[in-house]
Parts: sequence; structure tokens; C-alpha cells
Amino acid sequence: MATRIAPEDLTWLLMDQPRNLMHVNGLAGFDELPDLEQFRELVTERIVRKYRVLSQVPVERDGDWFWEDDPDFAIERHVRRVTLDDEGIDAVSAYVSSWFSRPFDRTRPLWEMQLLTGPEAGPGYLYSRFHHGIGDGIRLVQLLIGLCDPVAEAVPEKVGRDAVEHHHPLERLVHVVEHTVSDTIDYVTHAGEAVASAGRTVMSTANPMGLAHHVGDALDLAKHPVQLIDALTGIASVDNEVSNSWRELGRLLLSDGHDSHAWAGHAGIDKSVAWIEGVSLEGIRATAGAHGVTVNDVLVAGVSLGLTEYLEQRGVADVSDLAWMMPVSLQPIDAELPAALGNHFVVVMLSMPLGIREPAALLAEVNERTTRLKHSVEPLVAFGVQRVIAETPQTIARGVTEYFAGKTIGQLSNVPGPRVPMTMAGAPVRSVLGWVPTSGDQPLGICLFSYAGSVSVGVATDAR
Repeated sequence: MATRIAPEDLTWLLMDQPRNLMHVNGLAGFDELPDLEQFRELVTERIVRKYRVLSQVPVERDGDWFWEDDPDFAIERHVRRVTLDDEGIDAVSAYVSSWFSRPFDRTRPLWEMQLLTGPEAGPGYLYSRFHHGIGDGIRLVQLLIGLCDPVAEAVPEKVGRDAVEHHHPLERLVHVVEHTVSDTIDYVTHAGEAVASAGRTVMSTANPMGLAHHVGDALDLAKHPVQLIDALTGIASVDNEVSNSWRELGRLLLSDGHDSHAWAGHAGIDKSVAWIEGVSLEGIRATAGAHGVTVNDVLVAGVSLGLTEYLEQRGVADVSDLAWMMPVSLQPIDAELPAALGNHFVVVMLSMPLGIREPAALLAEVNERTTRLKHSVEPLVAFGVQRVIAETPQTIARGVTEYFAGKTIGQLSNVPGPRVPMTMAGAPVRSVLGWVPTSGDQPLGICLFSYAGSVSVGVATDAR
């Protein structure tokens, strides 16, 4: 049986490059690994028989692509046990890193799971990798939940934007008109206040050097279009959709990726991975509540502080912003996983502030930026761009994708996992984390994964 590959899946299926493969990688920690044969039976019963694409291969016919059944499918090729030469995290990290550069055999289904253990029986990991053409991160999280032994309340709270609120065109038009009128009034009001304040500041400047300083700031803004757009739109309310839409679209189109040049050069083939397991969500939630921000804001601020310190240790202190690609799910997580799995998300650009050491100030800045992004039409525009890319010849699609990828340092993803502890073939799952694929010359991917009251952080980088 052959099924035509959906355009949004084909985009990712054909986007592989030697320096950045389109693979979604995951790692689940166990104090004691499941039995191999029992685990193979479980995988076969709970996901392979349910989701046909897991036993199919991509085939091209006269320029069209289809999923076709693999007549020689064998679960043993896709689920196996690997005994590493050494014990410990370093051995696991080195082994997993080596697989990030290995393409799938396109004559077989594009996924595999490996039960990793050291020479001595004991703690281990389930390492999994799926091609992005099969499904996005949210779909693969749901696949993981389906693989685990059934537990009430395991499904994460709903995330995503319900197809970015992709309602009937007339309903969307009314929404746009309503917001355009109210947001324009809001902008004019704030702009008038800002102009009056600026006028008082200039008039109160007693010496010519002070005035020259203000003129110099204006000229500097004019040379940097993204900074100019931020200055012009920053005077409006943070929920002003019209102003925010101009702001975010301006960043998307006019950013030259200058700040990402701290990691300049072409990505290589070799990758390195690292991770942190089990950071308590309780403290993160308390911090978010105390500062009036979201949990996601606290996590993004933590990444900002880490990267600020990393750059300063290497003598780079002049980077104040870092642009990331951030996936936004179009279909909220729920108990029902689409039979075809697939990709149901858009990628938006998140501008992360760097160099702010004071936590309250950093959280406030991150919250303002994420709020402005939420109250903008960028997700809708990104949805449209991705649909165009999906319907475009591959050479053009790759060029467009790399154009936008070149404006960012990499992928930053915040993925909600099971809310309660899970077991797999009767073995308790200690931790879950993942790594997001990167494209073009992006050298860095960070995935924040919540599971059973804790957060794990997966980092994948160019080996250099």
C-alpha cells in the first residue's frame, strides 16, 4: 500500500545535509533497562502496528513521493541492545554524539531505538532517533507516551495555538480590523507621549555635546534597521498586535544574523551532545510566580545566562541579542495521536537578550519579548511561508530555508512531556530529554523537556 507523503512532511524528509541531518533524537534514563525481547514486543504492539509509517520507506515515482510498505521489515533492525565499552555519562555522551552524523538507510523505515548499557548490568538509557519527515517533536512525545504503560493524567497540558487560530477567513478579517483600529489608537497615544518626553529631554540638554550624543544615537539606529524597528515599535503596549506584527516581521526579514557571528563559520559534520537531568519544576514555577512571568520565560532566561557566561569566558562581550528558531505546535497535545503522525508546527524567530546579569531585569526583558511575539501575526506568516516552501521545488525550498536559518544561531525548543512518572515494559522511566535538529549552518540546538515535575536540558552543538 502506498500513501502520498504530505508536503509539510516531504519538506523535512528532503532537507538532510551532511552537516545537519533532520533527525529528532531522544534519551530516556532508566535505573534498570527493560528486557530486550519484551521491549521489542511492546514496540511492535503499541506503535508499529498502530502507525503504519513506522514500517514504511520513502519512495520517489516520477517526481512524486510516497510512503510504501517495507516488505522485509524486521523489528530486530530497529530495536536493539548496545553494550558500551565504558560506564558513565561520558561514554553515553560520546556514543550518542557519534550517531548524530549518521544518515538513515533510506531502504528501511527511518527510525530506531537502542537500549544502551555499560559493561556491568545496571542503569542505562533508551536512545531513539526518528527522521523529522515521520513527525515533529510533539507527535513523537505522544508516541513515547503511547509506548509507556498506561497511566492516568500522563498526557501533558494542551500546548500550541490550535492551528495558530486559523479560523474562517472572515472571522480572521474581523479580528484583524478590530485590533488594527484599537492598536493604532494605542500606538498613536504612546507615540505622542514618547515624542513629548523626547522633546523635553532635548530641550533640557544644556550643552551641544549632549545634543550630539542624542543625534549620534539616532544615526546609529538608522544604520541598524532591526534596532530602529524595535525603537519605533517598543513605545506601544506589549499586547499591541499591529505594532508587534511589524516588529516581529521586521526582525524576520531584516535581521542579518550579525549577533550569531559569535559562532561564525560553516557547520561541520561531527556533533557533540550534553544534557542536564531532573531540574525541579517547583522552584522554576515559584520564580515565575514571584516575577509575574511564565515558566517558559524563566527557562529562556536560564539559557540566556548560560550563553552570556559562555561567551564572556571566550572574550566575547558585545553580543546583546541572539536570534533563535523556535517551533510552535499547530495541533495541541491531546490523547489522540494522528494515525499518520506527521508535522504540525511552524517555526518563529525568538530574539533572546544576552548580557543582562540581574535576574529580575532579564526576566522582565524576556517576558516582554515573548509577549510581543505571542501578540503578533508572525506565527500566521510563518505558517504561510512553510506552506509555500512545502509546495516549492526542492532546490528553492532549501534555499529559502537556509536563508531564514542563517539569521539564527539554531533551534530552541520547549517540549512538554508526561506529567507523572511512567514505566516502559514495567521499568520506571527516570528521565526524558531530547535534541532538536538544526538546519543550514546552525551550530546549536537546545531542547527543554519537562517530565514528571522536572526539566531536563539537551544541548547539541557542532563539535568545534
